[in-house]
This record gives sequence, structure tokens and C-alpha cells, in this order.
Amino acid sequence: MNLDVICIGSAGFDIFISGKQLKPSRLLAEDSITLNNDSSYGIDHAVYEAGGSALNSSIVFARQGINTGCMARTGKDHLANQIKIIAKHEGIGVDTLISRPEHHTDMKIHIVTERSHEIGLSYDNSSNSLRAKDTKFSKLKAKLVYFSELPEDFKVYKYYASWAKINNVELAVSLNSLNTYKKRQISYVLSTASRVLIPYGVASGYFGKDESQIDLIRLINGFGAKSILMYDVVDKAYAFEDNTIYISNPYKKSNPLDMTGSEDVFSAAYMAAIFQNKSIPEALTLASANACSVMEIFGTRTGILKKPALRTMKVETNIL
Repeated sequence: MNLDVICIGSAGFDIFISGKQLKPSRLLAEDSITLNNDSSYGIDHAVYEAGGSALNSSIVFARQGINTGCMARTGKDHLANQIKIIAKHEGIGVDTLISRPEHHTDMKIHIVTERSHEIGLSYDNSSNSLRAKDTKFSKLKAKLVYFSELPEDFKVYKYYASWAKINNVELAVSLNSLNTYKKRQISYVLSTASRVLIPYGVASGYFGKDESQIDLIRLINGFGAKSILMYDVVDKAYAFEDNTIYISNPYKKSNPLDMTGSEDVFSAAYMAAIFQNKSIPEALTLASANACSVMEIFGTRTGILKKPALRTMKVETNIL
């Protein structure tokens, strides 16, 4: 398995359902819906699509012509077979997909209540059961290890942080959540990853809501990360490279239909451009354009761009 990039995270299916009977009543003060036991409710629309952070990110890299493998744990069922078929169709290596009958393949049900609002039901047992022993592939070679999310088992990250260091491989991590890790574990992640990609909301929630984006970048840089991307998919993005901060607005104004997968593709598209030695403005452009595209539809995969011709956004620069 000689790859350019290996993406590590989750793979599963997203199911979006919507209908008049699934909308909050405008007559009630509470923003909620009521589903009664032993009752049936009509659905006007249903969309299902393969997703999960690792698969979404792998598709982003692969559609930019990068030799990519996806490492995720699924069940040993029909949905797992569909994920392999889709991955192969996208040109993604599947030898690192781990299928176990212990749990079914992950699934997220999105009850769409309003535009960009939903009630989520998540089954994550397969991805949560990924262990370091599952991820040890003796013949694996890669130029970049990309964690599309932090694995539930910290030992998975720790193993690949050591593996990347021993094999002189770049390590990047997308921190779309920090809820399951202890402070010392997060400190280890920030000190071992050469590139950190994090939504502004996650960073401010962890380090302090009163901190500005630039102050947060200083804090993260203090742990050792040489490259940092801090972003809001519908607002500004801040990229830190070579002691310079690049600031950009969104690629275009958007009225999101659905936010699912938008952070996955923003981070992965930025890294794909960096991996191909594109400029920082080009990387920010590819990232934001992909996120804007994904937010216009239900189902992340359909919205991911394939080697698009984009106008490079204007960016501001500051020295940190």
C-alpha cells in the first residue's frame, strides 16, 4: 500500500428525511417536534448518501488527483459493501477499510426540521470501536497521515503520531471536536501534529471564548504546530504558515441548506491544496469553495468539487 495520503476517521451513511409533519409547530413557543409512540408520520423527501469524516476527506483528496487511502472501521454488512464500492469508484484505496461483524456500519439519521436545522440520531458504534491494533498495516507507506477527526481511542492517534515520526511522514489533524480527550491528550496532539486544522467554535470553546482568532492561533502555535488553519465555514478563515497569518472571507455568500460534512471538506480541501504545493490563497479558495458547494445540498459526496477552475480569493496578511 504505497499511498500519498491516508485518511483516518469514520465512514458510514447519512440519511436525510423531511416532511410537513416533521416541522416544529409555529403555534408553540418551544422549538421542538413531538413524535408519539405507536404513530406513523409521513415523509415528503428522503436522501441517503455515504459519508463520515474519513470517507468525505478521502473523496476530497482523490478528486484532486491524489493517491488516497481511507482507514475506517465499518460493520460487515450491506452498507459496508456499498462504502467499498463507492470508494473504489472514487479511486480511493480500500485495503485499509476495516470490516468487523461486531457492530453494524455507522449511520446518522437527520430529521430536517428547517433549512440548516435538524434533529440528529447517530449510531457510531463501529467508528467508536476502532482500536490501535486494527490500524497496524505492516506494508503501509504514505507521505501524509491525515486524521479527519480524533479517534475515540487515543492509542490510535498515539500509534500514528509515532509512526509518522519514525517514517518521516507529515502528520495533520482536523480537530472538529475535543470532547472525548483529556487535557494532557489534547496537549500531546497539538505538540505532535505538524498541521492543525480546527473550527473557530471548537477552538474558542476549549481555550476561551474571549480569545480572538489570532490569539488562539498563538496559543496553538505555542504547543508546536507549524501550520494552523482556523475557520468558520460561513465566515472568515485564518491560515498560519511561515509566521504569517492569511485571512480570507468565504468564497461566496451562502444560505446553507445543510451543514453536514462542510467542516470535513473545508479542512481536507485546504490540506489537499497544501499537499500539492498550492499557495495559501489557492488553498483557502479550494477549501471555502468546497464547503459552499457541500452546504447547498443534502449528502456531502455530491457537492465535493473535482479539480475546479476557481477564482483565487483575495486575502489579508499579518505577521504573527
